[in-house]
Amino acid sequence: MFPTNVVSKAINLWESVLGSSKVLMSNGLSYRGYAKKRDDGCRRACADIPPERDPVCPIPCDRRGTKKEGILHRIKLRLIDGGTNFGTPFRYLQDDKYVCKEIEVPEPKALPAPVEEKPCIQETRSGVQVAVLGADTSIGQYVSLLLKQCPCIKKLRLYEARDTSTGCSRELCQVVHDLQHIDTNCLVQAYSCACHDLDRCLQNSDIVLMLESGYLSMDMPMETRFNYQAPIVKKYADAIAKECPNAFILVCASPIDCMVPLIAETLKETGWYNPRKLLGSLAVPEMRASTLAARALSLEPCYVNVPCVGGTEGDALVPLFSKALEYFEFSEQNAEMMTNTVRCAPEAVAKSDCNCVRSAELSEAHALAGLVTKVAWALLCRDVPQMSGFVETDPCQIISPARYIANVVEITGTGIIRSVGLPKITDSEIRRVDIALNELYRKQKMTMDWYTKYCSSTPNLDACQVNFFTTKYYEHFDDCAYGSI
Repeated sequence: MFPTNVVSKAINLWESVLGSSKVLMSNGLSYRGYAKKRDDGCRRACADIPPERDPVCPIPCDRRGTKKEGILHRIKLRLIDGGTNFGTPFRYLQDDKYVCKEIEVPEPKALPAPVEEKPCIQETRSGVQVAVLGADTSIGQYVSLLLKQCPCIKKLRLYEARDTSTGCSRELCQVVHDLQHIDTNCLVQAYSCACHDLDRCLQNSDIVLMLESGYLSMDMPMETRFNYQAPIVKKYADAIAKECPNAFILVCASPIDCMVPLIAETLKETGWYNPRKLLGSLAVPEMRASTLAARALSLEPCYVNVPCVGGTEGDALVPLFSKALEYFEFSEQNAEMMTNTVRCAPEAVAKSDCNCVRSAELSEAHALAGLVTKVAWALLCRDVPQMSGFVETDPCQIISPARYIANVVEITGTGIIRSVGLPKITDSEIRRVDIALNELYRKQKMTMDWYTKYCSSTPNLDACQVNFFTTKYYEHFDDCAYGSI
């Protein structure tokens, strides 16, 4: 009985299961759809259609249709066969565009025929014309030698201010012939006072360098030197206003403190005065002060610059040793000692050789040639140098009775464009500047009195100019030696 009951119960269980499945299928819970394949007419179930396999990637990728192919996908396709990228296997693909091709080395050919190189012809350089008035002295010849080597000077005209009774002296001509052998592109010409060549020498000159006469010595009184040089400088100024009124005038005839106002008044009378192109030289005292400060500091002179203000000689000259080196200042005793050394340097050099009136021609010629070179480059718009110069100050900015003061200026192609002004100086230098301004006022007043007395009428000036080229010059200036003091 027991086995038959078990079999009957199993049959009933299976019948109930089959009956419940028919009910579920009749209610629509199990639905099997059919679709027609596009490429053939066979009707098969979607579940029976195998998915299309990507010919590139054997494993189906759901992101492929929704995400744009980027650099990561290209990296995967470039993977070498057998490798994986981030744990994903890929097949080996090879792109012909990125296959490294062997570089074909061309066969060596015969060398081409050598090409003859044509010599490069350098273009003619622009330059300035310099007239040196008083080139018959030793310092004038040394300056001419240095200027002949300057590449920015195209023509150098040397004027001999010494008069001779037998006509034109051949000494300067011999110097010119000697200078012509120097292998530079500067033409040197000689002109003489005996041949009345002053106007010809100054024609079309860009820079005029006024040197003092060789008969003067720095140990002479200032009034004596002024009375000898004033008629000569006055004659030079008249010729400049006539032949080259736009020239840049560099005054080196001592006393410079008096000659610059004299030239300015002469040019004002002719109507050709330009304060931008009149400069008194302080190149020599500035060179001496800078060299002295460099030796005291054990430095190269090119790294030390001592500007000079006030005047150009004597008590009017004030070297600013406090500006020699940045963040350094000399003691008051050392500055006083070096100032006196610079002021007395001309007399000390002259006393070193009793037979020579002026023994500092070499150093002075070097300083003056450097000054002319700086001005020449500035006029050619190649540089904007700063230098100490004795110039006329702006009447609206005068703080002292002296209108002409040595100061630091800037020079360009149009001349002096800016006066830097007095920098911040020490108390001892302020006292020296006050003394210098009083001395300058006295010298400029003496100059104006001389100009009013001897230039107001032609006979007075002719009387003062008699035989001023002779050696015994002081015997002919009894009238104008102390008449204006």
